[in-house]
Amino acid sequence: MNIKSLLLGSAVAAVAATGARAADAIVIAEPEPMEYVRICDVYGAGFFYIPGTETCLRIGGYMRYQMNYSDADWTDGTDVYDYRFSKFARFQLNVDARNETEWGTLRSYAEARFDWSSYNWVGALGVGGGNNVYLNQGFIELQQANGTIRLGKSDTPYARFLGYGSPFGPFDGSYGFNNGGELSYQYNGANGFSAILAVVETNTGQFDPAVEGGVKLTQGWGDIGAMVGYDTVVEEWGAKLVGNAKFGMVDVGAHLYYASGPGSIYTIGGSEFSVLAYAKANVSQTLAIAAAVQYFDDEYLASNDTWQVTGGLDWRPVSGLRIRPEIQYTTTDTIVGDVDNWRAAIRFDRTF
Repeated sequence: MNIKSLLLGSAVAAVAATGARAADAIVIAEPEPMEYVRICDVYGAGFFYIPGTETCLRIGGYMRYQMNYSDADWTDGTDVYDYRFSKFARFQLNVDARNETEWGTLRSYAEARFDWSSYNWVGALGVGGGNNVYLNQGFIELQQANGTIRLGKSDTPYARFLGYGSPFGPFDGSYGFNNGGELSYQYNGANGFSAILAVVETNTGQFDPAVEGGVKLTQGWGDIGAMVGYDTVVEEWGAKLVGNAKFGMVDVGAHLYYASGPGSIYTIGGSEFSVLAYAKANVSQTLAIAAAVQYFDDEYLASNDTWQVTGGLDWRPVSGLRIRPEIQYTTTDTIVGDVDNWRAAIRFDRTF
């Protein structure tokens, strides 16, 4: 009996001790399930869902380095020099966010630029280099089946709707580029027809918007379109007619510009008329050769006319890298004779 009592007591004590230890044990909670970033393929490659939302986001941009040469004279206030050489670098960050709503696709887009230049000139005066940080574009869009409303800061429709200038980088010609606030509606119809109407900022500090409108037809052979703009500040207007075509490996285009008077945002190089023509040959999947010529009828300046001839290469040796060496010759007929200028540049872009 003594042995049985001893064994029974030991068993009870062991159970009690085990229970006490169990009561004091730390309970470890189960880990929360990990939420991985989901790919969003609704709007094209590169988009992903912002965690916890149905908004798709794409982050991209490029890094640029460019070297520039010009044979134009200049002065720093002390000495006179017979050529110009400078370097330029830019980092651009693009952020594109989209989601579906009852009104259509809601989009916000921004481009932030971080620029550095080794040296700059104002006319013939050298003013040194510097850094610059700014918002290049930042707008909200509401995209529907047949049209898009855009509100914000952007390259204006007069610059972008028919394409910009020639297919060059540093020397893409003069085509009425402007960037500022806008409210626009673009209609995208059937069979490649599109049209746009906009009011854009003229940066006067008052309510003096310019009005722009245009139409375009895009087909397999290329595109053709017309654009007009009215500058309410100086009460002058401008117009452009643009056509581009594809012939196998060769792309060609012609741009015709008109400005009713000087001083407006639509005056091209101080001229009443200007014509830009280009040809681009895609000699391989990674290399293209391009040439362009632009004429300015300088009725609004002291000179008679100006010609610009440009040539260059567009080389993409590997994915994400683009190298564009270009050269441009300009000759201007002035009251004291011809004034000639040579410029050259090489641009390196690494996109992501």
